[in-house]
Formats: sequence, structure tokens, C-alpha cells
Amino acid sequence: MAGAACTLLSLCLSLGRLPSASAYFSEERQPGESPLQSPTVLIAIIARNTAHTLPYYLGAIERLDYPKHRISIWAATDHNIDNTTAILREWLTSVQRFYHYVEWRPLDEPVSYPNELGPKHWTHTRFEYIMKLKQAALKSARKQWADYILYADTDNILTNDQTLKNLMAENKTVIAPLLVSQTAYSNFWCGITPQGYYRRTTEYFPTRHRRRLGCFPVPMVHSTVLVDLQKEASRDLAFFPPHPDFSWSFDDIIVFAFSCRAAEVQMYVCNKERYGFLNVPAKPESTLEDDRLNFVHIMLDAMIDGPPMYPSRYTYLPPKYPDKMIFDEVFLINLKRRPERRKRMLQALYEQEIDCKVVDAVDGSALNSSTIKSMGINLLPGYYDPFSGRTLTKGEVGCFLSHYSIWKEVVDRNLSKAVVFEDDVRFEAYFKRKLVRLLREIENVGLNWDLIYLGRKKVNPKQEEASANVQNLVVAEYSYWTLAYAISQQGAKKLIDSDPLKKILPVDEFLPIMYDKHINANKRLSLRAIRNDADRVTGANVEPMQNGTKILHAPNSSTKRHEVSTRDADRCFTA
Repeated sequence: MAGAACTLLSLCLSLGRLPSASAYFSEERQPGESPLQSPTVLIAIIARNTAHTLPYYLGAIERLDYPKHRISIWAATDHNIDNTTAILREWLTSVQRFYHYVEWRPLDEPVSYPNELGPKHWTHTRFEYIMKLKQAALKSARKQWADYILYADTDNILTNDQTLKNLMAENKTVIAPLLVSQTAYSNFWCGITPQGYYRRTTEYFPTRHRRRLGCFPVPMVHSTVLVDLQKEASRDLAFFPPHPDFSWSFDDIIVFAFSCRAAEVQMYVCNKERYGFLNVPAKPESTLEDDRLNFVHIMLDAMIDGPPMYPSRYTYLPPKYPDKMIFDEVFLINLKRRPERRKRMLQALYEQEIDCKVVDAVDGSALNSSTIKSMGINLLPGYYDPFSGRTLTKGEVGCFLSHYSIWKEVVDRNLSKAVVFEDDVRFEAYFKRKLVRLLREIENVGLNWDLIYLGRKKVNPKQEEASANVQNLVVAEYSYWTLAYAISQQGAKKLIDSDPLKKILPVDEFLPIMYDKHINANKRLSLRAIRNDADRVTGANVEPMQNGTKILHAPNSSTKRHEVSTRDADRCFTA
């Protein structure tokens, strides 16, 4: 009997029919719970006269790394004299199938507010209307039981696709991503007066320039703001009507800041990552063209500082029509082995509608003593850099030859005037407009000129002599760099006629010798230079930026900061 039992057990084992323990606990085989869905978000889009920014703004909204079926779009537009309504309608029609819900509120008439000075002027009536629109968006979000509402002005470009996720992770009721402009302006205040006005603080610039990183409590955030509607206190937040105790300036951002204060809701700004860019507010009398050019400058900054801006796939971008301004030719010097610089500079010039001819730079790293000798080039005997003490580098030889080839082309083609750019230029706002205006003013007064620096580093601290009858022009003292300059036919001929290849030296040392402003008198004598009448746009001081670029300050200009160009720490086209 025992043997039979053993045999039966053996058969069971061999046939695999012995019941397993798991058969008695079936619940252990159930799949785990799925993760929670992403919170729902309503994005409020309120646009007026922003046809020039909308394609990039909407492109950034599209690229947010967030489930579109959890996003609702609430869009309104009003009082437009441009194509804003058509662009926004086109985009909404194309993308509405991706989003959970789309609400569209266009107002075609009237096209302006009473008593406004221009399309960018904020009148009392306009402030009131924008508050009502923001309140309507907030009401819609609450009605849908949205978890969050994101307000984002249509000239704010969120280049960081993680913006929504990062801000939500901070678990704050009201929070804004730090956005930067081409000036010190940003979308937060670090201080506010008892009357509700902006107050300067020591914390602002370290926060604005990301020298201190984190999410910081501040009394004001605006332009792009995320509100957590799941928070109990959010029920007391409002844009309109203002709080019963409100006595500050009638402005939508100030009304909302007061509402947060009254509800005991702390505002935060987060700069742990780079989130994007915003346009500087236009002056009341500014035109849409002024605002467009300002935005172009932000786009150019984004190309350098990154990430760049990309337009929506669902909106139409009008073509641009590049020209040579009022020059006979525009040259861009670039090394073939630096295609990323070429691409960026060509895009930067295109955005400003400047046409150019690319000149392949002479690669200094490919030069050797035999090559230099075969080209009939001799180095200036006894040359040492006046500051570092080093001798001439192959990169500086290549740089000089690149510029020399352009001077020769100006002479050979009998070009009246040309402009030259190196490939590491950061343009100032309204660059093309200002340069054209300057050249026309020079022509109107009949000023005789050979070379105009558009980007340089002034070395001599002495005050420079102002050019008679031409605003923002001075006679240049000893200067470094050849980032950008205009050159006339007679100027190019003087440079070529001096036969500089027989005593070559860095191009930015050669030019001051030619206009008799070099700090070393021996170099002036050794070259026996013909003096140039070298002038340049006013702006004496160049300061280093953290990223190794340089900033030119134009003290006679109406804006505080004007970058003409950027430079690497090395000079010209070094290996």
C-alpha cells in the first residue's frame, strides 16, 4: 500500500499535476494598479497684435512634453490691426483634435481702444478688458474642474518642453518659470512697495542671471504663471473685479498680486532651468514694426544662449526679403570646419533680412612655414602681443588673410562700400535700422570715411573725439577685434596699397596702425602706414559675459544695453 502511494506521488510529479501553492492564492497574480493620469491643465491664450510672435509661441505650446488630451485651450483675441485672429484661428482649427477641449473667443471689432496712442499702448480700458478675459479663463478652468491653469502671454516663448512638469513638481499654488529678455527685464519682482510699485532689491540680479538657483518666494510674478486650482486657497484668487481693499495701480498683474496677498498665497519664481524668453514691454507710442524688431532680437539671443525658438507646424510664416541694406556687398567670414557658426549667422542675418556673401576663411591650422613663405608673406620682425607678450599665431595669420581677401575684392569689384561680419557676432536690437540710418546720415553730411567699426573692444580709456554732424560716431582710438565693420572703396585701397603681407601682424593690430592710433609708436614707424580716417559707432566699453562673449554698451542710445557682437576668448580664426 505504501509502495502504491509512492508510485502515485511519483506519477503526479512526473505529469506535473501536483497543485501548486499559488493556485490557492489567485489574488497574488493580479496586475498592479496603473499610475495616475497627468493632472488636467487649461492654457489661457490671450492675444492682441502679436502676429509676429504667435507662430513661435504656439510652436512652443505644441512642443510641451505633456499629454495633450489632458490639456484644454482657452483662446481669446481682440482689437487687432494685424493678422493675429487669422493665425490663431488657423492653429486652433488644426490642433483642436489633439486637445481635450478648445474654447475660442475672437472679437473682430473694434480694432483699437479709446484714447490709445498705438497698438501697444495699455490704457485703463485695455487693462480692465484683459482682467475680464483672464477672469473668464479662470472661471472656465474651475467649471471644467481643471487641476491647473497656465497663463502665458503670447510674446513669451517657453523653449523648455518640461516647463509644465517641472512647475507642477514644485507643489506651489502660484509659480512662474524665470523668463529672460534682451535687457534686465524679467517676469518677476523681488521687491514691492506698500503702494504696490516695483522696489529694487539686491536679490534681483543674482536671480535674474541665475547666479543663485532655486524656486524663490517673491511678491510678484507675471506674464507666464501656473496656478494650482487643487489648492484650497486658490478659490479666493481673482483678476476681476479687484479685491474690495485694492488701492494699488490698476494693472492686471498688480491686481492679481494683491489678490494673492489677500488670500495669503505666496508667489514663487523658479530658475533651476532655463525656461525661455519674453519680449520687453513696448512703449505706448511703439509701432508693431518696433515690437517685431524687438522680438527678432530675442530670437537672435535664443540662437546663442539656447534653446532656439521654432515656429508651429500649423501656422503660416510670411517670407522675408533679405537685401544688402545700402551697401554694395555684405561679407560673412566663416571657417568651413565651423558649420554650426555658419548656420547660426546665416539664420541671424536672414531673420534681420540681410543678404550676405559667405567667404571661406583661411584656416590657420592648415598653414605651415613653407605655405606662408610660398604666399609671399613675411611676419613683422619683433612682433609681440602688447598684452600677452606672445608672438603671432597661425590663427591670426589666417584671420588677416581672410580680411585681406575681402579688402582686395572690394577694390577689384570697385565696390563703393561694404560691410564685413565675422561668424561670432551678437547683434543689437534694431541693428539693421540703426546701421542704415547711420550710413544715410553720413552720406547726407558728406563725411569722408574709410572704415567704421561696428564691433570692437576699446583699449584706450581716453575720451574719443566725436565726429562732427553725425550722432553716435566718434574717431576711433586704439581698439581690438574686427567683429564687424563697414569699409569704403578708398579705405580698402589704402589698406591694400600699404602692402601689409610683407610685414603681417594681427588684423586688429594692423588697423590701429593704419589710422595712427596704436599704443606702440615703433610699430607705426616700422610699417610706415598711410593714415585712415577711421570712425566708428559710439560705444566705448566692452565687458565680458559669463559665456565668454562680449557686450558693447552704447551710452548715447535710448536703451541700456546694446550688444554689437560676441567673441571667443581666442582672437579670430584660431585652430
